[in-house]
Amino acid sequence: MSQDNHDPAPVTIIVNARPHTWQAKEITFEQVIELAYPGQPPNDQDTYTVRYSRGHDGHGTGSLTAGHSVHVRKGMV
Repeated sequence: MSQDNHDPAPVTIIVNARPHTWQAKEITFEQVIELAYPGQPPNDQDTYTVRYSRGHDGHGTGSLTAGHSVHVRKGMV
């Protein structure tokens, strides 16, 4: 899983009630799925819903869809 290496400070985000250290400024839908279900590649039978809270700059809560990303923030769930 590649992360953007523009030297942002690492933050801890919560995915499925588990803390994960994240170095990049943003995280994609696909990266969240990989953190939530490590080693389980998605297939056509799987449907995922990614909702977040404690988001960045006025985006406190929301949904993330395939192909999109969101800025990360310390303590984001």
